[in-house]
Amino acid sequence: MTNSQSQTRPRLKDTSKTAVLVATIRAVHLRWHDPPHIFEDTYALQMLTPFWHAVAKYRFLRWLVGDVILGVYRPVYPAVVLRSRYTEDELVKAIEEGTRQYVVLGAGHDTFALRRKDLADKVRVFEVDTPATQEVKQQRVLKANGSVPDNLTFVPVNFEVDRLDEELANAGFDSQQPAFFSWLGVTYYLTQEAIRDTLERIAEVSASGSRIVFDFKIAKHMIDDEWRTLCEKMEGFVERRGEPMLTDFTPQLLRDLMTRHGYTEVEMMTPEEQRSRYLGDRTDIEPTEFFHFAQFSLEAPSQEEST
Repeated sequence: MTNSQSQTRPRLKDTSKTAVLVATIRAVHLRWHDPPHIFEDTYALQMLTPFWHAVAKYRFLRWLVGDVILGVYRPVYPAVVLRSRYTEDELVKAIEEGTRQYVVLGAGHDTFALRRKDLADKVRVFEVDTPATQEVKQQRVLKANGSVPDNLTFVPVNFEVDRLDEELANAGFDSQQPAFFSWLGVTYYLTQEAIRDTLERIAEVSASGSRIVFDFKIAKHMIDDEWRTLCEKMEGFVERRGEPMLTDFTPQLLRDLMTRHGYTEVEMMTPEEQRSRYLGDRTDIEPTEFFHFAQFSLEAPSQEEST
């Protein structure tokens, strides 16, 4: 396989550098922010390495690592808790409407199946990630819960050689039934070609009525100078760590891309809408201006369109 071929395969993310950091953000929010919490991840601490557990637990380390050493990364913090809240709110609505499959793409240390045992008999959860990440995740789930929840299926995918649709089918995913997909913290690290390939794989395996929620980085010319400066500093930071941000969108370009792959827009959430829905008058959390959320559905073509 050539380098160019491997770069264009649908890739979710290399979670080895990011999964623990994202779980740490959720743990810090629950421990250090005043209620009501935007998102309550009661298992996040148990997903962490000893170092990051200490960072989340102790005020001085939280300040030193979160505010000083990784201060340039701070714009990501509110985006993590807000996108998690939005996704699970929409997921619960879908479950209430009859969706019985939830696919977490680039799952990292997601804890939905641990936290929402009340929904265990209503939805089957498929966590998709690299084999190495899932091996660590399974160990932490066993330590935190004593067993893997009956409705949770790990789907290890080596994105260099495996096909997402085939691995989901092998794991018991039913392509004849609608599913809800989450794809968080990923799109801006991918090329547009990799994004298109992943969207095609999801569409190929999904029944009519399936939905996908993801976050995306808005084109920099659409944000003000202060936020653009913060965005550029963060881009430089993650690029130096070997994870360059490659893709952003205007809302219309994203709509056009999704439409070409058979998706219909359900909702796009701007930072202003995130604030209105989840923050109200709070001043301790500010939505990240360059991260927007999107939800799209896959619908069967009408008779007129198919004839």
